[in-house]
Amino acid sequence: MNKYVTYSYYAEKYGGILTKKEFCRQIVKACAHVRRITFGRADSNCDMDEVKMAVCAVCDLLCEDDNRRKQHGGRNVASENNDGYSVSYAQEQTDGDTAEGVIHKKVYQAAEVFLEPTGLLDMGVCEL
Repeated sequence: MNKYVTYSYYAEKYGGILTKKEFCRQIVKACAHVRRITFGRADSNCDMDEVKMAVCAVCDLLCEDDNRRKQHGGRNVASENNDGYSVSYAQEQTDGDTAEGVIHKKVYQAAEVFLEPTGLLDMGVCEL
């Protein structure tokens, strides 16, 4: 149920580098995340470039997160360094957050760049 972004928009306007297969695997979740953080208001504003760009950014993030987990046996990577090759894995008990909580924060940060000026992230009720 993706009514926000087509693959051609993702590749041409956003400049995304995911394959069409990778994009299709993540786009439904990306739309759901943007819908959630905008309290459903993205649905009535899906023609806005800011909404489309936010969905594209979240799609990239979700794909990158999936790829990192595959490379590290499904574990949540807290940090990675290529200089001397070092990987730190997040520990739910010590870091105080679940893997789901971590991805929610990352999604919000990726989408916020595009959505903050639109007011779609505001929790308040809009007046008519």
